Amino acid sequence: MLQSGENIGYVQTSPVENGWEIEYHVAKPFTCNGYSTEAVTAFLPVIMKKLKISDIYGTCIAENIASQRVLSKCDFVMEYSGMGKYQGVEKSISDINIV
Repeated sequence: MLQSGENIGYVQTSPVENGWEIEYHVAKPFTCNGYSTEAVTAFLPVIMKKLKISDIYGTCIAENIASQRVLSKCDFVMEYSGMGKYQGVEKSISDINIV
């Protein structure tokens, strides 16, 4: 949410078979301004403490370089790159983890 109160996206977590995954989205007109990085950075310590977890995954399709950059800036580390399920569909993915 911008200081003006306008909602421009979200950050949330979802359970996955091997733990928890972070999900985020910023509306197209607001991309490339650092909002995703800012939101993920602020969200991680709060949600990880609340869920009592020490690691969390971020998965994105391999061609989504912007999302990979966000996760990298938030200290996630690439764990896997290849074929895998993304939103229920087999795709080329990057599975990135923070520990």
